[in-house]
Amino acid sequence: MKPAVTIRQIARESGVSVSTVSRVINGSAPVSEDVRRRVERAIEKYAYAPSGFARGLVSRRSMIIGVIMPDITNPYFTAMFREISLAAQRAGYSVLLFNTGFSAATAGETTRNELEAFKVMQEKGADGVLVVGGQADLVRLRPEYRRGLEDMANRVPVVALGNPVDGSRCQFMERERGQGIYMAVEHLFSLGHRRIAFVGGETDVAITERRLGAYGDALAALGLPYDRNLVSTSDYYAPDGWRAADRLIRQGTAFTAVMAMNDGVALGAYRALADHGLRVPEDVSVISCDQFFDADYFTPRLTALNQHNELLGQAVISALLARMRGDAQSRPLKPRPELVVRESCRRIS
Repeated sequence: MKPAVTIRQIARESGVSVSTVSRVINGSAPVSEDVRRRVERAIEKYAYAPSGFARGLVSRRSMIIGVIMPDITNPYFTAMFREISLAAQRAGYSVLLFNTGFSAATAGETTRNELEAFKVMQEKGADGVLVVGGQADLVRLRPEYRRGLEDMANRVPVVALGNPVDGSRCQFMERERGQGIYMAVEHLFSLGHRRIAFVGGETDVAITERRLGAYGDALAALGLPYDRNLVSTSDYYAPDGWRAADRLIRQGTAFTAVMAMNDGVALGAYRALADHGLRVPEDVSVISCDQFFDADYFTPRLTALNQHNELLGQAVISALLARMRGDAQSRPLKPRPELVVRESCRRIS
């Protein structure tokens, strides 16, 4: 087996320096047309394929992008990570994922995991770091978390998907501000529903607060009162949807429709309604505020807001890559939600 050709051999064959070969490969700086042709001929002659490690040695970069997420098993984060990793690979970077297990309910304990993630990313020499959710999503950040985030941002480019922090060196990008919630409420209203419940989500998490605020604003715009007894928060997964819907039913509050925080919560709500002998949509209509992968496979198929989280994943990695290049802060397009009407909502008299 022939030994692998090195970048130094390509440089000798071309009569240029190693750094010049690197500039031709990466397109990081202009070179003359004659030099470019000589380098490309040598690369073709030896079928040279530069590794990310080799590029890193020349450029003094690790060619690693760090990604910090609270729960990769959550379909929202799964969709985001897929787009982030694909874009990173296309740009020649490997991805180092740290799954923190963060929950607002256990913020004290899981904040330590996030701070550990910040240390790991710096120790591994990541060229840039994406912080997606976790404590960055909270309405109020813990002081130690903010210090740790700023310390990391002083050493490496950081883009955080979460609640903006004034004066931070990080580039913050907001996930959404409740867009689409009015569409969902209006859809139910057009079908005759006037008692619309909201289930799932954690209090003190920005996305929950924004969606609840938009829910209240939509009710007011349609002339409906805001009834606190119709709101049952819990968390973001199927068991939490079951718990939140079960609580609503047991307390005896009348409702004809349920807005679930996401598809996972909606699945739990389906189960709770069935456990109490209620059918979807004959007795209760259900709509999800955040579509995942499987809304088409619910029985009945779930009406949902498609927030296009895959586009948001593309936006955050594009912003980080731009920041790593030293470009001005990008203004990525914010995905517009789309109401996908299926079978889980029905008209009532």
